[in-house]
Amino acid sequence: MGFGKAFGLGFLIYVALNFVFALIGALLLNQIDVYFGLITTNPMGFISSLFAPILVLPGDAWLTLGILAVLAAAPDAILLALIVMIGLIIPPILAAIIAGRTGGGKGAAFGAWFLIAIISAVVPLILGIIVGTLLVDVTIILTYILSGVINGLLYGAIAALSASEGF
Repeated sequence: MGFGKAFGLGFLIYVALNFVFALIGALLLNQIDVYFGLITTNPMGFISSLFAPILVLPGDAWLTLGILAVLAAAPDAILLALIVMIGLIIPPILAAIIAGRTGGGKGAAFGAWFLIAIISAVVPLILGIIVGTLLVDVTIILTYILSGVINGLLYGAIAALSASEGF
């Protein structure tokens, strides 16, 4: 029961927060009509946008696309760069904490978040293959899978640390 609850709530929180931050980014770019237009013109691209932030490694989210991007941004783009940084950091951390608190144990919390990360990394890969927009080779497949594993290990540890009970 603990694993299923942790997985379901963690997955829901992660996808919902990715949607919220993508929506805020579209509003800041004044492209809200384009973003919601993806639902009808490119539904698989829209679905992929909900899972794609897991493909950014934690170090890049904090440093390259985070602090350095905010510092290098033009004055009128600082808010957008800050939202992108926050949107890459907050959803997995909050989802990991929720998975940890609802997991019923450290092992269930870690496993639930690890599975969320792997699924979130594989969904854009599979959708890209189905649509034909992703050139599939071993390097791309390994990159997608490894980003899911690395994020799963890091945020899974956060989920396990936030669990209230033992293994």
